[in-house]
Amino acid sequence: MRVKKAIINIVVGGVGTLFSGVLLFVSRIIFVQFLSDEYLGVSSLLTNILSILSMAELGIGTAMGFSLYEPLAEGDKEKIKSIMHFLKHIYFLIGFVIMAAGTVLLPFLPWLVKGTTDLVDLNLIYMLYVVQSASSYWFWAYKSILLRADQKLYLVNFYQVIINFLVTAVQLATLAVFRDFLLYSVIGLLSNVLINITVSITVDRVYPFIKDSDYEKLRKDEKRHIFKDVFGMALFKVNTTIVNSTDNILISAFIHVKVVALYGNYQTIIYGISQIAMQLFAGVTATIGNLFVEESEKKSEFVFRCIQLLCYWFYSFVGIGILVLINPVIQTFFGKERTFSADLVFLQILYFMINGFQRTSFIYRDACGLFWKGKMRPVMTAVLNIIISVVLVVRIGLAGVILGTILSWLLTTWWYDPVLIYRNVFKMPVRHYFYAYGKAVFVTLIMGTATVWLTSVIPFGGIGGFAARCFVAVLIPNSGYFLFYHKTAEFGYLKETLFNGYKKIISKYKEKTRRA
Repeated sequence: MRVKKAIINIVVGGVGTLFSGVLLFVSRIIFVQFLSDEYLGVSSLLTNILSILSMAELGIGTAMGFSLYEPLAEGDKEKIKSIMHFLKHIYFLIGFVIMAAGTVLLPFLPWLVKGTTDLVDLNLIYMLYVVQSASSYWFWAYKSILLRADQKLYLVNFYQVIINFLVTAVQLATLAVFRDFLLYSVIGLLSNVLINITVSITVDRVYPFIKDSDYEKLRKDEKRHIFKDVFGMALFKVNTTIVNSTDNILISAFIHVKVVALYGNYQTIIYGISQIAMQLFAGVTATIGNLFVEESEKKSEFVFRCIQLLCYWFYSFVGIGILVLINPVIQTFFGKERTFSADLVFLQILYFMINGFQRTSFIYRDACGLFWKGKMRPVMTAVLNIIISVVLVVRIGLAGVILGTILSWLLTTWWYDPVLIYRNVFKMPVRHYFYAYGKAVFVTLIMGTATVWLTSVIPFGGIGGFAARCFVAVLIPNSGYFLFYHKTAEFGYLKETLFNGYKKIISKYKEKTRRA
């Protein structure tokens, strides 16, 4: 049952995120046709500022999701009710905290924008974005956590895709007719509200008992344990937000708001693919949480290695593909004048792959509730990221912002998280992890070098040249990984698991067909 739910979450999450990523990319293309790069830069900048405001959530959703694994596994409805009612009050408060913090930051907004700021009423647009961020925690937003913890993430993903598509379509149609950035932003407020309402209706139908007003409040010791996990998770949340959301702010403040838009074109592709990968791997998070509760350390560590192999393979293949294909894509859809140099592209892909290679560590850290232990690591990562990025952006511009993120990551997260997991979850030496990591890096370097060289010597361009480069980018990395890993136990387990899951799906489909 765990495997079945994980496969459903992976498939639906991956397809949904792919669709959303394509939708976002197309919307950016259409956006710059009717408005300028400066407008797009302002939109990206405000989105990043509000990502920082969302730190008010402090990772409560993830920590509370961990607290739901055990009562869900045991069918303890009373405990589930208690946790959900507690979460309801917390999320309602978070929305007001975001509104207050956003209002306090309003006077400092002009200092963060270097370049044209008279295109729009920046204060008004900013407050609309603040309201949108705050509303994402109201309107029963907390109920989605129950679906995630119960391995029904696919329902949340499905509703998000449908509603985001409809809202984006209305936004773009309005933009084409009126070319009004303010109206475009107002319509965007609908998305979070509609998603929360839809998810709420689904949760009330699947778990009708949570609507009961008769419930026991969590004991003080239970709240204390949850808040301890929340505090530990909050530090990871702060780190993630600072690392992922301060780049655009630094670029806008030290370089130009237009560069935010150009950088955003690349990040839309890279981040979109990252989100697909996160959905693919997030689909197994709740499964791992149950595995951690029910299975042995040895079995859990083996599953870790299997998922880690998927990370190495996926991020190497995709990262190499992006490296050789992203500039032709940007040139085709946004224009040659909006492309970056090879070194800026390489740095972005390098961070994408370093981050991706540790996706399994993040999953196990969250699924196994390691929010308190290792709490100082994210603090150090965030502090180093800001310091190094500010120092380097003054000297080498945009490359300094990206390099600051990479260096802060390598100095802290890269080595610390695996040590944390192997010591506290598996109770095993961590050297096995770093040996496997080194092997994956070696394979990736060989395949990456071969792919870059082969694509560079393709003598023709146009659609035929792009198709030939795509073929090489798919063939070389995947062939290399298959050659190096096809005889390993991890590969065998993954192949068997996927094949059995496929057989079960086909069998159920045939059974339904016979009944019909």
